[in-house]
Amino acid sequence: MSSVRFLIPLLLWCALYYSLGYISLFLDDPASRVSFVWFPAGLAVSAFLLTSRRHWPWLFLGLFLARTLLDVTMRHSLETSLIHSLISLSNDFAIAWCVRHFTRPNDMLYSLVIWFSATLITSAIAAALGVGWVALRHEVNFNQTLWIWWSANVVGTILLTTIVMGLFWRQPSFVLKKGLSGAVLWLLLCISAVYVFHQPVGGPRGEAFLFSLACIPVMIMIAIPVLSGNQLGALSFLSFCIIVIYYSWQRNGPLFIPGLREGEPLLLAQCYLSGTALLLNFVYLLKHHVTHVVSSYYLDPRTGRLTWDNSATVLSQQLAKIGHIDQLFSFMSPDDQSKMRERWEAVQKGGVIKQPFPFLLTLSPSKKLPLHETKLIALQQPDGVVLIGYWAGEFQQNVPDLIIKES
Repeated sequence: MSSVRFLIPLLLWCALYYSLGYISLFLDDPASRVSFVWFPAGLAVSAFLLTSRRHWPWLFLGLFLARTLLDVTMRHSLETSLIHSLISLSNDFAIAWCVRHFTRPNDMLYSLVIWFSATLITSAIAAALGVGWVALRHEVNFNQTLWIWWSANVVGTILLTTIVMGLFWRQPSFVLKKGLSGAVLWLLLCISAVYVFHQPVGGPRGEAFLFSLACIPVMIMIAIPVLSGNQLGALSFLSFCIIVIYYSWQRNGPLFIPGLREGEPLLLAQCYLSGTALLLNFVYLLKHHVTHVVSSYYLDPRTGRLTWDNSATVLSQQLAKIGHIDQLFSFMSPDDQSKMRERWEAVQKGGVIKQPFPFLLTLSPSKKLPLHETKLIALQQPDGVVLIGYWAGEFQQNVPDLIIKES
């Protein structure tokens, strides 16, 4: 049944992939016929990150067919289309797999570093394979084509992943004042970007003046998610990218500095947008609130019964359904179980434990809580000794629900 429900999202991903690929193929290098920016790469990476792993084979197949159909539509041979599709989708899949596999619970900075590193490395491997195949079939400059292919995939991944994941970022409730301020900033962003990037090369104001003006849209762009949320920031960045790419392709704007060689101004435009995208990701990260919460439990060692405090913290809500130590141990690794029992036995015998105890509570494959037992004491009661422990953890807010989903 879940596979049937996934059919509509799959068709939407494939349609978007095809559309973005069609646009990208118009932004190609006439000599090598390789696109300067490959937008579908970022869309495919986002699709894998936002999709449950059990649906990855179907998503890979759907995007593979969309890419093959795109190449055939552009009159590439079927053999070349299949090879290019396999290389591109394998690259996108590898980036998403690295993010999912190496990510740490509640550590978005680490995930961001993994995503960026995987994009650079796997794109280089894919570029070498793709350009090697093209060089066997056509007379092209291997080094130049390799550079274009790699940069196109890296830029496309950075730009589209930033936009798509920003759109799926879980938002707090809508506030009219923030929405209006965001709309005003979006309008200012578009006006300033159009003004700066529609300027012809060698205008009366000089290249240095226009180049300094290019910082203004970036500052406005960074302010939008800070004041109005990540989703509006992603939509604004999409508008910004369209304006910059359109005018840069028309050979206008401050990035077309006289004296640069063919292709270098477009490389500057890619660096300009990629740098802005990375800044946006760090803004998302800074807005990714970390909340330190504490919960306490009451344990009767004779019965194994656990009672949790009645606080309304995120951690207490997660633990409220655990009423017995057997149930608790079912969510812990054997090593953590052994250490927890040793702590309880030591305290019952009159020992004092001062060192915190870090452990991982796996409530489900997609819900893992890294916790610390910060304090453990024993209280003598008429019926025997009872234990009181305090657990602490950090919980991050406004996370895209499926970015770190393991299922």
